[in-house]
Amino acid sequence: MENQEDSPPLDPTLAPALLFEPGHGGADEAGEEETTDDDGGTRFLYSIPKRRLLVVAGFDYLNSDAATWITPQGWVLVLDPSTRDACLRDPFTSRTVRLPSDHQESLLPSSNEHTRCLLSKHRPTAAAADDPGCIVLLVHLEEPVLWYFSPGGSRWLRHEYSPELISSDDHSHIMWAMSSLTAARGKFYALVFGDNKIMALEFSPGPIFSTTHLVRTPFLSRFLQVRLVESCGDLFFFQRVSLEPFCAQSITEINVYKLVLSSNDNAWVKVKVSTLGDNRVFFCGSGGGSYGYEFGASMAADEVGLKPNCIYFTHGVGNKNDKGLYVHDLERGTTTLHNPGTNVPDSAKPLLLMHAIL
Repeated sequence: MENQEDSPPLDPTLAPALLFEPGHGGADEAGEEETTDDDGGTRFLYSIPKRRLLVVAGFDYLNSDAATWITPQGWVLVLDPSTRDACLRDPFTSRTVRLPSDHQESLLPSSNEHTRCLLSKHRPTAAAADDPGCIVLLVHLEEPVLWYFSPGGSRWLRHEYSPELISSDDHSHIMWAMSSLTAARGKFYALVFGDNKIMALEFSPGPIFSTTHLVRTPFLSRFLQVRLVESCGDLFFFQRVSLEPFCAQSITEINVYKLVLSSNDNAWVKVKVSTLGDNRVFFCGSGGGSYGYEFGASMAADEVGLKPNCIYFTHGVGNKNDKGLYVHDLERGTTTLHNPGTNVPDSAKPLLLMHAIL
């Protein structure tokens, strides 16, 4: 069920955007009077398409007692810890999609600590009678546990899986794989880095894990960051190579590969690409939470007024948080740094908010 609040907090054309949480204070760039939240902090929002830094209100629920999870699909899962009522919320229009309450079982975690949320599709509601609907998935990033809600169901379910279904490797590698889950074609995919495999998680109706070999590519001796990105149903491999670990300023090489199944579907192959597809732009940023996971997303460039074949990414891993917005032009092979505003501390870590589609 969809609800619409009376006062939308933001203009949807500002999205995608970077949200800087209270505590990263200062006056806004235009010298306008600040609007502060109840906690006394200033919340800044940097619009990527408009290249403007704004002082905004309307995101109190992200800092309230409610547990919140930002999804790669733009929707925010909100769980009230007292009533256990749950919903998906569009941060730009305040539309909400009600989900089953968790008040009877109390299965869901009461905070976003060490967890992340994904949707199996961009639209949380069925677009047609034959639409299979959308899975809402919560994943624990330290324990082999997940929670999910299936279309047509009436309650949340908890599932504890065997890590050996993903990999026999170190526990931390398995949890890293789960932190990189990416939705595509109604399933969830992850890179199992140590085993050179792609894991698939589908629901039929319960969770089913499977792995497929990923053809090995030459080893890179430098530090490597990778992220799966879904675009038009296809999976892409966004790779950053740097001289120092987790340091965007030392990036020496950026590559994008399209993941293609071999003719007999027994292996994934990485095919290096020079474009992101027709009229596409990629984004990669933080979804928040104590784990600090990143996610990737794709949009039509003309829908947001951005140049095609560019990748917009932020960097905030470990103790090297970075407020900068990096833009890589895949055709030209160049990377530029955009400063969201001199009033935002250099160490600020932004959250990436995408368009939410209903």
